[in-house]
Amino acid sequence: MKKKLDHIEHRRHVLKLMMLGSGALIMPGILTGCGGGSEDYIPSLDTTTLFPQSVASGDSRVDSVVLWTRIEDLEKSEEDLTVMLEVSLHEDFEDLLLSKQLTAYHEYDHAIKIKIDQLDPYTYYYYRFEYNGIYSNTGRTKTAPLADSEVDTKFAFISCQDYIGRYYNVFAHMLQQDDLDFIVHLGDYIYETNGEPLTQITGDERQIIFRDKEGVISFDGYEAARSIDNYRQLYQVYRSDTLLQKLHERFPMIAIWDDHEFTNDSYGPNSNYSGDKIDEQDTERFHNAQRVYLEYMPMEVGLDTNGVMSPESEVIMDDDNEVIIYRNFNFGSNLDLILSDYRSYRPDHLIREDAFPATVFADKNTLMTSFGDDLYNDPDYQKYFGAYINVDTYNNGSFIPVLQKIAKLMYETEGLSSSEAEEKVNVVIRGNLNTFYCNEMIKAYNATPLGLIKKENLIYENDSELDQMDKGLGYINAGKIDLFSSSGIGARYMVIKEVFDIYIRLKQIDGEIDTVYGLAQEDWISNTLTDSSSKWRIYASSVSLAPMIVDLSNISDDLDPLLETKFYINLDQFDGFKFQRDDLLNQLRAKPSVIISGDIHATFVTDHHGVVEFTGSSVSSSTFSEGLPKFIEVSDISDHIENIEEIVANLDLGQLLLDSNSVQNSIDSSFPLIKAVDMKSNAYVVIEVTANNMYSTIYSVPAERSIERLYEVENINDYFSKTFFNVSREDMKV
Repeated sequence: MKKKLDHIEHRRHVLKLMMLGSGALIMPGILTGCGGGSEDYIPSLDTTTLFPQSVASGDSRVDSVVLWTRIEDLEKSEEDLTVMLEVSLHEDFEDLLLSKQLTAYHEYDHAIKIKIDQLDPYTYYYYRFEYNGIYSNTGRTKTAPLADSEVDTKFAFISCQDYIGRYYNVFAHMLQQDDLDFIVHLGDYIYETNGEPLTQITGDERQIIFRDKEGVISFDGYEAARSIDNYRQLYQVYRSDTLLQKLHERFPMIAIWDDHEFTNDSYGPNSNYSGDKIDEQDTERFHNAQRVYLEYMPMEVGLDTNGVMSPESEVIMDDDNEVIIYRNFNFGSNLDLILSDYRSYRPDHLIREDAFPATVFADKNTLMTSFGDDLYNDPDYQKYFGAYINVDTYNNGSFIPVLQKIAKLMYETEGLSSSEAEEKVNVVIRGNLNTFYCNEMIKAYNATPLGLIKKENLIYENDSELDQMDKGLGYINAGKIDLFSSSGIGARYMVIKEVFDIYIRLKQIDGEIDTVYGLAQEDWISNTLTDSSSKWRIYASSVSLAPMIVDLSNISDDLDPLLETKFYINLDQFDGFKFQRDDLLNQLRAKPSVIISGDIHATFVTDHHGVVEFTGSSVSSSTFSEGLPKFIEVSDISDHIENIEEIVANLDLGQLLLDSNSVQNSIDSSFPLIKAVDMKSNAYVVIEVTANNMYSTIYSVPAERSIERLYEVENINDYFSKTFFNVSREDMKV
């Protein structure tokens, strides 16, 4: 509710703001100097030109908020520019609370970010910027209520807003929710690529041509940002969208990043474009992406002690080049909002994309020692095991030169130089290797003209010979077939569940499970959760904690045996860090807590038994059901399994995931239970927090609408469906 001030309160408010720092001029009722009085203000045709990204606000606190804009004066593009900021309690700026001179520095792309403090709690404020007599659009923002105020809070959360070939129709519907206190953005505010074929749509509209061609990373048919100018251009173009501008003008935003603000499926400064074919650690690119994010996002991070972004007190990147975006906010006695950073400190995916498929990570002795005879001899597990040989000793090591020669050709075919391939071969052709894979290498070699030069002997002629060999688990048993899994299949995506469960357990036994958040952030999360005294805690994660398992064993009589099993769909999320997820959930269960998450381009409602999670789908990015068939198609798995693309394309993946989850929960009642799934729609989620209940409304629109521009349609509600959920403090169930 907007706070109303009587005459005395208003006078005190004005007097209080007069105490702001140097450069603040308080002139109740009238503004002198450039621009004239508010009653004479006429919007200029140059507003869009001078303020091409309009205005924004964010990081609402009881007595402060961050305001943002950017100036574009082509005639003074190399100069620092002088700008005036005006703040008022009234949309017509009848009485100014603040008129402050600011500098738009060339060093920061003429972006201005300033924290305005000494504000009243739970109050709407209006603001605008003025440059050379021209005003920006007016922004509205709102402060948070006092910590002891028992007020209801209403906010929306969003993620994944790809601009390329797609429209932000979700915002057209969302702007009808005028009573939102704030918006949470869970990441993928921009996408680092233009024309990426698996997820983006190329055409005449909503495209980007990078102006800094020397700064980009070039691929076959598309590009990715690397330089500061590349990343700045992305924010400039994305923020030129009229609906995104209106969203920022109307509501304060509290944001964290995920991966695409830097690069897809990132971990620290590392990319995954090549599937580990090359070393993709790029610290300079990582810092470029972080720096530009801080320049363009209306957040406290990057401001100095005076609340400004200034070269004289440079903190946009600190001495250690570390940007800490995890932080928390309070909204009265009902709500603490805790935001985490999943990307900056996490380790690599546990199965590396360059893992040699034949390499055995668990031999017979390891399996029996760690899990006992029962598991090793259990037919339900035996089907996942594969025969292996120790190439160093088998047949006196006679197969080593054979396999090295073939493997070298395989790596060279993948684009490695002769020396790079030889170096790789010397690492992977050793120790325990999956017999089937090695034998298939020899058979494939013999089937080529190269094989006719010298006929190589097979390791075995008949499959029955495999039964006489010891069994173990290699990466091929987890579903990894590619030498370099740039698509992620068998490493990050579509990994066989039972095999990965053993793999990660062995990692835990060997003490090789790293912290996903980094030690400093883990301590901060633990302390923040413990110290929270609000009735509700909302934990914001850029990625989902929901278990994403599909069981393909019963979907078709004609299914290839390789697919008749359970798969983890996405190990880039918390399924890849199960033990860390369990620790986090245990901490959240101590007090009434709800998780909000994004990234996966699908909607989930998950009961983690004492903690409910709402995972919101993408604003515009291709949904999970759209993307998976394309990832399968480019993977080498399509060369090994007949009709795999058709099988996956025809799956009702959402229903299959629901069914698989239900079966898993019936076997183990402690397993998280997914209550709802939608993998075919874009969406946003509205959360209303009261003392005893948390109400969630999911607004969904069919994904095919994302390529249509529905910005001015009168019947926007006809395109959306909505689903309600209620979480009660009494039983913490959805």
